[in-house]
Amino acid sequence: MSAYLLLGIALVLNAAANLLMKYAALRTAPALPGQGLVGLARVYLTVPFIAGLICFGLNLLAYTQALRRLPISVAYPTMVSLGYLIILAVSWFIFQERLTLPRYVGAGLMLAGLWLLVR
Repeated sequence: MSAYLLLGIALVLNAAANLLMKYAALRTAPALPGQGLVGLARVYLTVPFIAGLICFGLNLLAYTQALRRLPISVAYPTMVSLGYLIILAVSWFIFQERLTLPRYVGAGLMLAGLWLLVR
């Protein structure tokens, strides 16, 4: 499998994991004092949270394989920059987070910086 394909899989899994964690955090009531392990289980033993953990684990496997063939000075900025752009778009669409001019400018600068790194 291509190193860039593995990196793409890793970055999509990483973005999905973060988005699932956000979804789980918004949809779960916090544990109350005195609830102990039962309260924590109610918070963390949910389908979105566990799916996010699985995505993080699969991300580590794909990213590690990509790092075997790619320089980390290319792989890591690609992972972070493109992952941020995925999260930016999905958080706007699903979570109705505001996209401000500074975020647009920052995203553009990230893309420009990534372009300079990989060329």
